Amino acid sequence: MAFVNEWVVSELLFQEAERRGMAESDQLRKQLEATRKRLAVEALLEKEVYGSGTDDVSADDIAGAFKKNLSSFTLREDVARVSFALFSERDAANQFRASILRGSSWDDALAAFTRDSVHGRELRAVARNQYFTQATLFPDELWKLARSLPKEEVSYAVKTAAGYYVLTVHGMRRIGEAPEFEYVSNEVHERLLIERRRARYERLVSDLRSRHKVEVNLGVADTSAGTGD
Repeated sequence: MAFVNEWVVSELLFQEAERRGMAESDQLRKQLEATRKRLAVEALLEKEVYGSGTDDVSADDIAGAFKKNLSSFTLREDVARVSFALFSERDAANQFRASILRGSSWDDALAAFTRDSVHGRELRAVARNQYFTQATLFPDELWKLARSLPKEEVSYAVKTAAGYYVLTVHGMRRIGEAPEFEYVSNEVHERLLIERRRARYERLVSDLRSRHKVEVNLGVADTSAGTGD
């Protein structure tokens, strides 16, 4: 009903604008022409520059661009690749940790734990092989632990306001070092897209300039009109 009322009001306003001659004014025609040109240009660019099928970037392209421009991806902050599990009770956290220390992989221990009818309900949150910085890994106790924990070692149960965390670090890259490829792969992909789109745009404009003669006449405004005697 609200849509119908909005349509009725819009139609009434348009009819009133027509009655006053505003629908055929020079100003409106200029605005419509400018809009038509803008939409036509956007359609052309979407087809020739941004359209689907023009942005195929292979995994090899991304990996090659990463290696070629490695220095441009130098880290400005420490980055840790971490897995963690958060439990509501210390006993559950300790049992999960003990399972891994006995030889289970992180994923196998987690899968077994979630199937446990008793302790499975105490699992609150999970992160698997995710990248974190100091700003994204919280509470602060976790970041301090991630910076000091040896690679692939399983932490003790860390008590926080949210519960008990068990954490392991799969990799740590420090500020000034090159990042792991996976951490910046999306950024590399976006850079390649931008570069290729810019190149297609420049080729399109160059081709149009070669096919069409362009003359620009910068006229001087006529200020000689008299004011009358």
